[in-house]
Formats: sequence, structure tokens, C-alpha cells
Amino acid sequence: MSSRIARISLTLPCELLDELDRVLRAQRYASRSEAIRDALRDFLANYKWRSELKGEQLGAIMVLYEHDVRGLVDELMDIQHQHSKVISAAQHLHVDAKNCLEIIVVKGAADEIRKLVDRIGAMRGVKQAKLVVV
Repeated sequence: MSSRIARISLTLPCELLDELDRVLRAQRYASRSEAIRDALRDFLANYKWRSELKGEQLGAIMVLYEHDVRGLVDELMDIQHQHSKVISAAQHLHVDAKNCLEIIVVKGAADEIRKLVDRIGAMRGVKQAKLVVV
């Protein structure tokens, strides 16, 4: 049985590539491709898990973002106001001179929470948007 392979191009900031290479050496990955395949599998599994959430949920969305990306902070605020039905609280932390962490406590319908996480995660300047459900 032959498995098809597609070749793609990927553009990364140099700092991210350097960090990836350090982790690859530490974990003894055979190649960047194998590590990126693992990361994509994890991304897809997380998306699938999130898409299967049903009913009332309680949790937190952790958002790591670059605060100096033009318009990002205002857009994050607008989105939070638009989803105030499921947002119970938000905590803002200054990570360093460039990055901020927003912890958004959510409670409500799974589909509304999912829309919120997906929307925030797709924004330019957002490095990570993770949902933790309790």
C-alpha cells in the first residue's frame, strides 16, 4: 500500500525556526517534517475534540498575543463584547515587552465557546488560543 506525500512550503519567523530546531535536537526528531507532521496531528486532534463538545461548558481560553499588532487589542475587546453571553471574566497579564496573555473564563453553550476560540485563534498577532474545559 503506497501512501501519497504532498510537498508544501512554510514561512516562519527565524526565532520560531531556531526554537523548533532546538526542540528537534532535544527530542531527537529525524527531521523537521516529522515534527511538523506531529504538530499538525495534535492541532487537528484538538480541533476535532473542540468540534465535538456539546451542551453547557465551563472553562478558560488562554490567548497569547503580540500587543503591538495594529488593531489587535481593539478587535479582541470587540470580540469579547460580542460574546459577553458566554464570558464570565477576563484576566490580562503582561508577559514581556512584546507579548500579553489573556485568560478568558467562559461558561455557556459549547457552540458559542467554540466560535469564540476559533475566531480569536485565527486573528493576526495571536500566537496561541487554547481552550481548557473543566
